[in-house]
Amino acid sequence: MGEEIIKSSESVFDAAFWRVTAALALISFSISLMNQVVFPLFDPVFMFARDISVTANVAFMIGVGLLAAFKPQVMRLERTAEPVTAACLIIGSVMLIPALAVGNVALLIVSSSLFAVGRAGAMLVIGLAATGFDARKASACIGIAFTVRLALDAVIWAAPVILGIILFLVCPLVSFLLTIGLAKPLIAEIAAADAPADVAITQPSTFLPLASQLFVCLFLFSMAFGFSLRFGEVAGTPLSNMIGFVPVALIAIYAIVRRKSFNADLTVQASVLIVAAGFFLSTVSLKTGYLSSSALLATGNALFEMVAWLVLIMLAGRNRKGALAVFAWGRGVAGVGSLIGAALGMVSNQLCCIDRDLFAFLPCLLMLLVVGYALIGMRSFSFADTIEGVTPAPDALELEALPTSEISLEDRCRAVAEEHGLSSRELEVFEMLAEGRDRAYIEEKLVISRNTVKAHVKHIYAKLDIHSHQDLIALVHGD
Repeated sequence: MGEEIIKSSESVFDAAFWRVTAALALISFSISLMNQVVFPLFDPVFMFARDISVTANVAFMIGVGLLAAFKPQVMRLERTAEPVTAACLIIGSVMLIPALAVGNVALLIVSSSLFAVGRAGAMLVIGLAATGFDARKASACIGIAFTVRLALDAVIWAAPVILGIILFLVCPLVSFLLTIGLAKPLIAEIAAADAPADVAITQPSTFLPLASQLFVCLFLFSMAFGFSLRFGEVAGTPLSNMIGFVPVALIAIYAIVRRKSFNADLTVQASVLIVAAGFFLSTVSLKTGYLSSSALLATGNALFEMVAWLVLIMLAGRNRKGALAVFAWGRGVAGVGSLIGAALGMVSNQLCCIDRDLFAFLPCLLMLLVVGYALIGMRSFSFADTIEGVTPAPDALELEALPTSEISLEDRCRAVAEEHGLSSRELEVFEMLAEGRDRAYIEEKLVISRNTVKAHVKHIYAKLDIHSHQDLIALVHGD
């Protein structure tokens, strides 16, 4: 029994695990440094430079997410991923320090935006490197990384500003170098594969829709985080948050000691309660109200951020070819939420000096959105079910190896179609799906549009009461 535990631990805490864990801790810490140390230095030069750089980061994530979902070949990932990310990080960091030193607005905008794009690329590489982790390994990785990051957050407040700037510039590059070697095989696999959105037309369960509730959750909770960053800030610096260390450390200990994944749905429920409490306390105008609110909102977001990383890693692992699209879109949507939340936090700060009733309105509205969505919008939603609902896209060789029998595939398809009331056109599409044909083949063969193929597949799945291509194959062959 003891030997089994030792072997199990060795399989989890291998070199890849520690490389990804260190990279995730560093990239998360760099974001804390950005908000606590670097962004306050932007304001004397050009206060909107921080918003422009964050927008560049978000736009890059959204753009990569859309291209990875619909046109991955356009990006030439196997050739551009590594040099573009490295170049943005290096050039951006080299330009940023002189931009701050001389107070050049144009140089500050260009350098911070380039660095933001490079940081986004590094974050995506980390996500791709973790794609092979199972739930237990991913939970331990995320728990340790976030615990280390929060511990470093507490230390950086007492460190010199120049040290904070250097760490901010170095951490993303180190995290990228730690994980690019692990991510390269998957990057090449994604570059050679068909677009996930095209595959999802004939195999809907292989790709999570971009309007999924998961991404709505990411957006709403990131709004809370953005609000906490700017609400009650002092000279552009967010208020300190030390209490988040406790629940995050407990989750890390649980994942390591119990050798289990933490419960994503339960963690989100706890996060909702903490965020709701934070919004409630934000209506208190005293300094203690600011501090408590900011700490609770940041803690709730840290818990949800851990869940987001876990779910994205698990989803990417279910369908590796759609990994980049899921990660980039998820991080991009979260970035949009953070931008909006930060803007609302700034507005609340202004309203505090103008009208007490208006000051309380925005936090109450955000609390209503988050809690209302958690109670109503997520009533039938489960992170575990969302992960399980995504199925791997079968390779062509797997489809060619389908079992055969004396009864022809055409006769089997006709029997199923008659039993479930498929139309003649739906039968044609159904037969091609049973043969393993993709969307492009069906379009060309039947001379119909992409959307028409999508509509036929949707109707076929509904009539057959199936949810994946594997279900369709099993139904045809009577498994």
